[in-house]
Amino acid sequence: MNILRYTINYTNLDYSKLLSPWKWLIDEDKEIIVITKMGDLVLKDSSNMLYFLSITDGSMEHISNYFTDFSKNRLSAEQYYEIFQPTLIENLEELDDKNLKEDQIYAYRILPVNGGENSVTNIFCKDIYEHFILASAAHKEIDKLRISS
Repeated sequence: MNILRYTINYTNLDYSKLLSPWKWLIDEDKEIIVITKMGDLVLKDSSNMLYFLSITDGSMEHISNYFTDFSKNRLSAEQYYEIFQPTLIENLEELDDKNLKEDQIYAYRILPVNGGENSVTNIFCKDIYEHFILASAAHKEIDKLRISS
């Protein structure tokens, strides 16, 4: 799998602006390794452990004790598929109205956790900063509801 096809270039992005809305879920020591076209993140911490932050699910998962496992293709095929969602990305890229511009990612109109479908009709191109802020706020509220019930 050519991971560059399923990621965005983030060299000119403000990393702290992307991560700050998610501080309620992640520790301060996380560094971005990859931003997927679906707006999810692969992160590493100060101990060089590897994590997957699903903006869609509002969850963070430890995926390896060694961040180099990611670049050396030592994760399972299922992990790479979960991270990059290649079939969904390829289906989106076939549509004329789903071409990403600079600083955009694919985002759900209605998050699946709120009943939205995991289909191309529920996905649109969105500013990456806005996506990170709004998705974080939605998941933070959902987590509050889970805790209070």
